[in-house]
Amino acid sequence: MVEESEFDYIIVGAGSAGCVLANRLVRDGRFSVALVERGRMDVNRWIHIPATYFKAHQSNDIDAVLSEPDETISGKRFAVPQGRVVGGGSSVNAMIYMRGQADDYDDWENLHGCDGWGYKDVLPVFVRQEKNVHLGTPFHGQDGALVVASPEYKHPVNEIALDAALSAGLGWNDDFNGKTQAGAGWYQATAYAGRRQSAATCFLKPIVSHQQLTILTDTIAGKIRFEGRRATALEVTSGGEERVVRARKEIILTAGSFHSPKLLMLSGIGPGAELNRHGIAPVHDAPEVGANYQDHVGTPVTYRLKENIGYQNADRGLAALKNGIDYFVFRRGLLTSNLLAAGACVDTDGDGRPDVQMNFAPFAPGAPGEGPLSCHSFHVHPMTMRPKSRGRLMLASTDPEDPPKFEAQVLQTEDDLDTLRRGVRLAREICEQPQLKEILSEVIWPGPDVSTTVGSNTLDDAIRDQARTIYHPAGTCRMGTDDQAVVDIRLKVNGVEGLRVADCSVMPMLVSGNTNAPTMMIADRGADFILEDA
Repeated sequence: MVEESEFDYIIVGAGSAGCVLANRLVRDGRFSVALVERGRMDVNRWIHIPATYFKAHQSNDIDAVLSEPDETISGKRFAVPQGRVVGGGSSVNAMIYMRGQADDYDDWENLHGCDGWGYKDVLPVFVRQEKNVHLGTPFHGQDGALVVASPEYKHPVNEIALDAALSAGLGWNDDFNGKTQAGAGWYQATAYAGRRQSAATCFLKPIVSHQQLTILTDTIAGKIRFEGRRATALEVTSGGEERVVRARKEIILTAGSFHSPKLLMLSGIGPGAELNRHGIAPVHDAPEVGANYQDHVGTPVTYRLKENIGYQNADRGLAALKNGIDYFVFRRGLLTSNLLAAGACVDTDGDGRPDVQMNFAPFAPGAPGEGPLSCHSFHVHPMTMRPKSRGRLMLASTDPEDPPKFEAQVLQTEDDLDTLRRGVRLAREICEQPQLKEILSEVIWPGPDVSTTVGSNTLDDAIRDQARTIYHPAGTCRMGTDDQAVVDIRLKVNGVEGLRVADCSVMPMLVSGNTNAPTMMIADRGADFILEDA
């Protein structure tokens, strides 16, 4: 006999969104909550030391969804790593805290019909979530659960890079989440006092022992059951054993832009032809489930450093010993850093809004899917902020453990390619400033055989070869008020009852910046709607 249990709410996915949502529903005090997570608890020590997240990437706490060969990037497969651990992306990301532009959310409302999701509506949610150590009103909160802080460690090479950015004509920005996003400066991050401040740490740990919360880790969500058109239960597998978890009120998907649409399709909500192809009985024909896939794409411009002053070998020998003593004894130094502590947001097309984000750091990423280069190096990483290219997810099989079939199409549009061209040229200009020329040696990418002049075909080919994810997949369960939207503006899945999606997959358009903060905001607003409807 299959074991059954029953709760008021079932949350599928204990990533950034799931942790926030569980916190809100449990703290309300009226409801029992099951939080279902395919990974384990965040017990990996490398997760919690800010600078060692790259080691977590080498563990089972992260896996990757691999696209079909993508002709827009020279036929390569586009690999997008995903957190497979409690805390999700917030447990394995680079911790940059950036919300995007006010115009992004106004566009959601004015261009995509998402009434009530304008900047005036979402800013109070960001503010109430925050416990900002260094910044305050009107753009920041200091009484929330999410700890956000300015860098405790500032690498000298990044100091030089920021000076060079100013010499190249960029303005200074003290707060990328403030009045304006444009300029160069130090990022705030979800790291403080030498520890990562993940959604698991800030939202889930305070309620982890609450009697109204049940956390089911290492548990695969297989299919949502419906009675008529109402979602009533979730079929799961854990340790090879099947189980049914019933929901008295609602099931909420917070499994991210790959796994939320996949579970919808496995459960009979998706494009009719796609469901029929896999023999899945349709509950609701929803053509846009899995569509509208978008991601920020980057191409890091890299140089060798003249002297051994970068991150190379910082985890080995005497350098590792020094860094370890600094961290474990004094809670200071390199290990307190998120490694990507400095950057810029730049308007390269003259429309008044930054369209290229740049990260600065004293190491050089290798080819897409590979680790850093084994030399002391520096990179400026330009990336698209509002990509126009769109991909699509489909089912690879009816096995819930299989990743979806994935057509990325990440440089599908000329606009996105042109944005990266401008970003590469600006990155080279920054690196040619006197401050950086003094410490940089030869360029690694784009190399001496690649021309960056306007009209260069060699630059286009180099960009396609170098293009990689910035780990911000979004949009595959699009929110809207039109007939094709997957969820409505209260995050309810259209065509059925008792089912919502409350993660980054509902974004109608990707925000201009990192996605962890907006994902937590979406979940917090979702909790408002759920509690209002309870």
